[in-house]
Amino acid sequence: MSPETLAVRVPSNSPRTGFTLLEVLTVVAILAVLASIGLPTLAAARSSAAKARTRSQFAQWTLACAQFRQEYGFFPALGTDHRLASVDDTAAFIRALTGRNPDGSVVADPANLGGNTRRLRFLSLAESDLVEGRLADAFGNAEFGFLRDQDGDGFIRPGVDGAIAAVAGVDGSSVVPPATAFPATGIRAGVAFFSAGRGTSGDDCVVSWR
Repeated sequence: MSPETLAVRVPSNSPRTGFTLLEVLTVVAILAVLASIGLPTLAAARSSAAKARTRSQFAQWTLACAQFRQEYGFFPALGTDHRLASVDDTAAFIRALTGRNPDGSVVADPANLGGNTRRLRFLSLAESDLVEGRLADAFGNAEFGFLRDQDGDGFIRPGVDGAIAAVAGVDGSSVVPPATAFPATGIRAGVAFFSAGRGTSGDDCVVSWR
């Protein structure tokens, strides 16, 4: 046989270059198990971070209201029906605590300052604090309940210093903080805020006093 007629034979035990269907399905199953373990943990971490940021927002609002009262002797007007629930409520809240409109312009009419006649800035807002011109928490909720110490004794007692209003979540659900969220002795604060948090139930509410 001449050299020209020699054929090259590939050994039958040469390495495979692909995966079998069983191997692919095994990998997919492993990835599915890992995802089922990791996704709830990731969601819980995100929810915890959003709660922490929302509480930080409430702490800033509470401090701003306390400084306003120290300066003027009374709290700024806050919404209606114990809620900040509209664009107008948000605008009034921002004007009272910053002396500015939501767009950053100076408030021209003193009657729109909510008592902040010297246009003092008690609160600084970040872009993330506003959604479409309204206040928003870290969950995206743009509706907040609030209570105010109306008799000046240093405590807020639901039912005495105001009703606990229902607040709407991002998905439109309406929730109220559970009664267990309020100490029997009341909340030691001048102003208290709460939002729906994740909004699935009252237990999801984020409150400023704990």
